[in-house]
Amino acid sequence: MSLADYAGRKYDYLAFRNVSAIGAKQLGLALYDEDTSGQICVGIQKLAQRWALEFLTEVGSMPAAPTRGSDFMTLVRQGVLRTQSDVLAAFAATNLFITRSLRNEEYANMPDDERFDEAELTSVQILPGYMNLSVMITSRAGDARAVIIPVETLP
Repeated sequence: MSLADYAGRKYDYLAFRNVSAIGAKQLGLALYDEDTSGQICVGIQKLAQRWALEFLTEVGSMPAAPTRGSDFMTLVRQGVLRTQSDVLAAFAATNLFITRSLRNEEYANMPDDERFDEAELTSVQILPGYMNLSVMITSRAGDARAVIIPVETLP
């Protein structure tokens, strides 16, 4: 994006780096990176970041916003997600909750590339001690970004 693309928009600081449309992706979400520290994001990158933060935050973990987040990481921590079927069911339930949360915070003149349309779990790999989730986030403008979420699990 050029500087003109940021004019008149609300923006977020870039927290996650491995959100990309195509090509190689790092297997890890980084909240700090020497190359991107201080960068901002808008559009589909901002939407994918909002979704990932909501997904990874346990409900009740933020006293100022006790209803924000999801139960997915709670289920991981409790060790109940053992099979792909478990993960698919938990993702579907979690995604309904996140969809409602993200749509509730949208405002009238929000750009369509920052408005949530859907999140699709495109692959799940379950290995001893961790699982990898690939999620495709799509905006109302039709833009899409893949997010890889590595999650440590009980062995």
